[in-house]
Amino acid sequence: MARGLSFDLVFVPGLAEKVFPKKVIEDPILLDAARKALSKELHTTETRVADERLALRLAIGAADERVVLSYPRLDTERGRPRVPSFYALEVLRAIEGELPSFEALAARAEEAGAARMAWPAPDRASDAIDDAEYDLAVLHDVLNDRTPDEARGAARYLMSANPHLARALRARFARWSEQWMRADGMVKPGEEARAILEAHHPSARPYSATALEQLAACPYRFYLRSIVKLAPREVPEAIETLDPRERGSLIHEAQARILSRLRNEGLLPVRDVAAARRIATAVLDEVEARYRERLVPAIERVWRDAVDEVKSDLIEWIHRMAEHPEWKPVAFELAFGIPRDAGHDRASVAEPLPVGEEMTLRGAIDLVEEREDGALRATDHKTGATVASPRLIAGGRVLQPVLYARALEELYPNHRVLGGRLYYCTSRGRFEERSVPLDGDARDAIALVEGTLAHHVERGFLPAAPAEGECERCDYRPVCGPAEERRVRRKHAASLGKLKTLRKQP
Repeated sequence: MARGLSFDLVFVPGLAEKVFPKKVIEDPILLDAARKALSKELHTTETRVADERLALRLAIGAADERVVLSYPRLDTERGRPRVPSFYALEVLRAIEGELPSFEALAARAEEAGAARMAWPAPDRASDAIDDAEYDLAVLHDVLNDRTPDEARGAARYLMSANPHLARALRARFARWSEQWMRADGMVKPGEEARAILEAHHPSARPYSATALEQLAACPYRFYLRSIVKLAPREVPEAIETLDPRERGSLIHEAQARILSRLRNEGLLPVRDVAAARRIATAVLDEVEARYRERLVPAIERVWRDAVDEVKSDLIEWIHRMAEHPEWKPVAFELAFGIPRDAGHDRASVAEPLPVGEEMTLRGAIDLVEEREDGALRATDHKTGATVASPRLIAGGRVLQPVLYARALEELYPNHRVLGGRLYYCTSRGRFEERSVPLDGDARDAIALVEGTLAHHVERGFLPAAPAEGECERCDYRPVCGPAEERRVRRKHAASLGKLKTLRKQP
C-alpha cells in the first residue's frame, strides 16, 4: 500500500523475531518442492521471505525526512525479553557501515525507550507514544522524583480524563484507607438495605452450621453466600474421577443407606461384620451406578480406582464401628428445618430447632448414636483430610459438633446429650475423630456466635475482613480481588471487636 507514496515521517514498528519477520515454516500439506513443480505462482518459503524484505524496503523508502524503527523489548504474555529482528541489524549496518551485535542493539533500545515490565513507560512523559505511556510516565515522576508538595495535584487530570478510571481510583483509595467504607463490602447501608437485613437477623430466620461458620471466616463471604445467595458459576466439564465434593456426597449417601439397611435387618450395633460388608458392597454398587449415569466419567480405569478407594474406606468404617458396639446408631441424616426427602431419617422434623436465645438452626446430622446408658452424641462425617482440632469451635470455623449436639437436646428432650464430634471417616483423614462435650463452655460459645451475628446484622456491618489464610480457597476472591488480608490490617480494629473475640475461641 506504500508503493509510490511518500511521507515526511514513517514509523516501522515490530522489528522483533517472530513478529517481523514471522517464523518461516514450510507448509506441511504442500511442501515447497511440490509447489515449485506445480506452478511458479504458488508461494514458497523463499518468496515469503522476499515479500517481507520488499515490504520493509518500501516502508523505509517512503520516508522523505525521517524513519523510526522500533521493536517491543518485552514479551508481556511470557514475561521475558524479546530478541530484535536481524532486519534491524541490517538497517544499522546500512547506516553505520558496521553490523552490531544483538546485545549492543538491545542496549541502545533500552536507553532510548527506558520501558520496564513492571512499569511499561518511558522516563519522560514527552517520549510517550500513547495515552497509557504518558499517564504512567507522569505517575512515575510524581511518585519517585517529586516532593509531596510538588506532587500535589500533578496527576489530577486523570480524574476527569476517564470516568471509569476515576471511579476505580476512588474505590481503591477507599479500600486501602484506614476508615471502613462502602467499597469494603456491606458497610454503611442505607435504610432500604437495613430493612432487608432485618429479615436475616438470627431471630428472624434459621441458619445452617455451615453458613454460620462463614461469619468467622469472613463476614463479607457470609453476606455473599447466605444473604445475597451468590454462588460460583458451574462450568460443565468432562469427569475423569470423583472430585472432592462429589466424592463426599457419594460417601455420605452410601453411609446413610448402609446404616438404614442394617437397621431394617436388625444388625445394629454392628457385630456381624461379614453381613455388614455384604450390605455395604451392594449399597455402594447401587449408589455408584447412579453417580456414573449422572457424571458420565471419561476414563473408566480412573473412575474405577476412585470407587475402589471409596469401597475400602467404607469397609474400614464398618470394622471400626464393630469395635465399639456400646454405641448404637439410632438415626442417620436426621434433618430439621429443611424439606424432607427419601434420604432423610424417619425421625426428621420440618421445623428448625432453637439452639440459642433467639437463633434457630437447620440442617441434617449425619449420625446420631446412643450409648448403652441412654446418652446421645451427634456425629458429622468428614471425607477429606483433617483441617482443624477444635476444643470448642476453633475460632468459630467449626460449629457442627456444638450446634448439632444442642439440636439433639431439642429433638430428644428425655435423653442426656454428651456432645458432638467430627469423624474423619476415610483413609485421607486417617479415621481420626474430634469430640466436643456439650458443657457450659460450649453453650457460652453458641451464645457468642449468636451475639456476634446479631451485632453485625443489626449494624449492617459485614465487611471483607478475612481471617488469616481464608482468601486462598475462597470462591469470592474474584469479587474482592487480591491483597484483602493486607488491606484489612490497615482498618480500625475496634469495629471488629466481637468478631475478633469469636476468632479467639479454642
